[in-house]
Amino acid sequence: MSFLAVDTAAAVPVTGLLADHELAGEARSFADLREVLQALERSLEPGAETARALVARASAIVVGVGSRPAAPVQGGLAPWQARKLRRHIDENLDGTLTTAVLGELVALSASYFGRAFKATFGETPHAYITRRRLEAAKDLMLSTREPLSQIAYQCGFADQSHLCRLFRRSAGVAPQAWRRANRMAA
Repeated sequence: MSFLAVDTAAAVPVTGLLADHELAGEARSFADLREVLQALERSLEPGAETARALVARASAIVVGVGSRPAAPVQGGLAPWQARKLRRHIDENLDGTLTTAVLGELVALSASYFGRAFKATFGETPHAYITRRRLEAAKDLMLSTREPLSQIAYQCGFADQSHLCRLFRRSAGVAPQAWRRANRMAA
């Protein structure tokens, strides 16, 4: 796969980019980046081939297309364990998902499970479960008219304020404002 060469000497600086800022404390996910790239691509003019090529290149970097094959994860979970955990977590988001129970599910001790999970998924079990719950909440906010309190309960949050606090931390906006903005856009 080849990418369109871009003359970087002629590039015009764009104000508002955070590339030069430290983002260590910011929680970001590939889903957020994917949404931004899709919105960027939709907003491009029909004749903006160079910009489209750059968006495609950024997307390829995110998903690893065109890069050399990744080395196998050392100390991670076996593929069957990762599949089993993904399925179990997604089917039980509304319940209590502890590291001990998840470890037992794939026959690992809780301490080893935590390290293996992070090596495989790139985040702790708690962070992964929280992200999946927030993604499920976003889906429900767009596809139903359920109140946020009910959505919080269905996605395994303690209450509506717990959902709102984590949602605002993740998305940077309150859930109700996000729901209104994304319903109008759809």
